[in-house]
Amino acid sequence: MEKQEQKPKKKFYKQWWFWLIAILVILTIIGSSGNNPEKVGSSNPDNQTTGSTNFKVGDNVKMGNSIITINKVEYSQGGKYTKPNDGNEWLNLNLTIENTGSSQQYITTLGQMFVPDGDKNSYQVSVTDRIFENPGFGLDGQIIAQSKRTGWVGFEIPKTAKGLQFQYNGSMFGGGTIIIDLGR
Repeated sequence: MEKQEQKPKKKFYKQWWFWLIAILVILTIIGSSGNNPEKVGSSNPDNQTTGSTNFKVGDNVKMGNSIITINKVEYSQGGKYTKPNDGNEWLNLNLTIENTGSSQQYITTLGQMFVPDGDKNSYQVSVTDRIFENPGFGLDGQIIAQSKRTGWVGFEIPKTAKGLQFQYNGSMFGGGTIIIDLGR
């Protein structure tokens, strides 16, 4: 009987899966560096909050190359043609997102914006009356360098929901999170 020759096994660092994991770890580290949210644009130095999550409507919150501001909060029971489900209402947020970086950035409301409540429920973006009224004023898409975009994003929430916050996730690769108290 002949002995079959065994091929020597490749070293782990020569395997494709090793390099895939290494690249993902590096992207996560790069994506999360320098992404501690901070309040900016206040003329009162005592009103500056660095590394805090105690942000409120109207605050300019900087994280990385983005400045997020909630300009207005509205609750709606719907319009003539569209209404939220029974027991629910629509929460409409008017946001400004400013890109302070030197390259364009992409915003996706569905993947980056959520509204958690005090009971740890999380609500995703929904098509509301404000979105129907202003279809061209959405936030999805690219924001070119050194510019900003203002638009509406909506959520369907229970009428009884309390402890509402707006959550903005900087990126899928650990870009940090901004949480803004919505005052309810």
